[in-house]
Amino acid sequence: MNRYFSIIKADYLQRFRSYTFIVSLIVSVLIAYSFVPTENANYTTISVGKYVGFNNAAWIGHVTAIMASTFLWLIGFYLINNGIRRDKETRVGQIIATTAVTNFQYLLSKSFSNFLVLLTITAIIFLMALGLVIIRGNNYEFNISQFLLPYLFTTLPSLFFLSAFTILLEVIFGSRTNLLNVAFFFFFAAIIAITNANYNINLQWLDPLGIKFLTNEILSFVKVSSSEPNLNISIGFNFHPVNEVKHFLYEGSHFSITYILSRLLWVLMAFVVLKLSAVLFNRFDNKVAAITKKKVLLTTQLENETKVDRTKIELIKVETNFGIYPLIKTEFIMLLRKGPKWFWIINASIFISLFLVPWDIALKIGLPIFWFLQINRWADLSTKEIFFGTDTFIYSTYKPLQRLLVSQILAGIILAILLAMPVLITLIFNSQFLKIPEVILGAVILVSCAVCSGIVWRGKRFFEIVLFMTTYFSIQGAYFLDYWGGNYSSINYIAFQILIILFLFSTSFLTRQYIIKRQ
Repeated sequence: MNRYFSIIKADYLQRFRSYTFIVSLIVSVLIAYSFVPTENANYTTISVGKYVGFNNAAWIGHVTAIMASTFLWLIGFYLINNGIRRDKETRVGQIIATTAVTNFQYLLSKSFSNFLVLLTITAIIFLMALGLVIIRGNNYEFNISQFLLPYLFTTLPSLFFLSAFTILLEVIFGSRTNLLNVAFFFFFAAIIAITNANYNINLQWLDPLGIKFLTNEILSFVKVSSSEPNLNISIGFNFHPVNEVKHFLYEGSHFSITYILSRLLWVLMAFVVLKLSAVLFNRFDNKVAAITKKKVLLTTQLENETKVDRTKIELIKVETNFGIYPLIKTEFIMLLRKGPKWFWIINASIFISLFLVPWDIALKIGLPIFWFLQINRWADLSTKEIFFGTDTFIYSTYKPLQRLLVSQILAGIILAILLAMPVLITLIFNSQFLKIPEVILGAVILVSCAVCSGIVWRGKRFFEIVLFMTTYFSIQGAYFLDYWGGNYSSINYIAFQILIILFLFSTSFLTRQYIIKRQ
């Protein structure tokens, strides 16, 4: 038992003390507060047509449990998907590999650590929801069971399965974080698509988030009391005029034994996933000896083939060049070489498909997803020197701000604009000239956000969370997260984009300058 406890405690405390986790807790409090709008607010988070529940205990419990389950799958994955990789990078994994701890014991401990991290955020959301019941629901009866059970049967099993599923993805993809992010993005999108397919109650067995049953219960309740046909439930931040919203008093769900068994099944599936992960886990065996031997043989072969007469070698004259072009070229090449080469086949396919789909779909959906798929390239722009431990050396070079940082920014902007060329060309052919500068400024915002978050938080995690949530919610209809002009066309919007860029770049340069002075 001490083996489990030691790994869980060390891993949890390391995550809990990180800046990213602290920021995530603060963001969770703010978002949890917005999960339950006031009855005269101009937005809803869960609604059936124009119908929204009064803020009693049952409604607040259901809404916050559903939103917490969805929200923590989005943000929580990026908080916990580096446990094994961090042990590998810090060489702790190699020490664990020499102990009597089995693969399953190690991965189970990591999974429980992941679950505790997510459980901490859930506890914050739960306490916020309880406070909202006291503040906004004092006119209604406090039904403790209808407030607690959605968390117990929906949110907790969902997060437990996510904790184990993240371990499986880490084992499969290892350090190839770009593929890991892409795989999770499409897996999550597939889950949402399946659960939103129709009203079929059997889909709850295919719903690890557990929200399908609760949304069906809410939808059934409204349909019984309303005569309006074709009502559909909507999850997410939707804005409409206050006078259009109609309220109903929700009394809660009838948790069937079938639903409870389906949630227990997903808890069991978590252990199955961990068992599969233990079989696939290489126990930090990177076959270093085999690789070293291969390199020695290759070096010997090259030396035998060349047999250069060292007396005839002429030294190359070194020329000093303080220009920025060589740095931009180098940074751009490193961006292109980031990740596996075959991933560019996928990029090329998407690049071509953006020419073939209608311009509005390419702009509103295709482009943000295409940019998201390069998340590892953007996140690596200003963090690679920290990861490889060369930041002290690089910051002591000639004009690190004016040359190195500017070259990283320009290389990222060039790549982002090149990837957006199919959309820009189709906009020209469709006479959408005002959207062209908006897309270009969107590329600049994307790069500036990556650079700023990498410098301020000194890592990739914060940017990965922000870009994932921004991409997912924006293509789901959250237009206020549209940074590339997919839904807006005005001079005022362009001015707003420029202000965002100036703020991000100013923060980046001032923070990097402060870091350099402290070296």
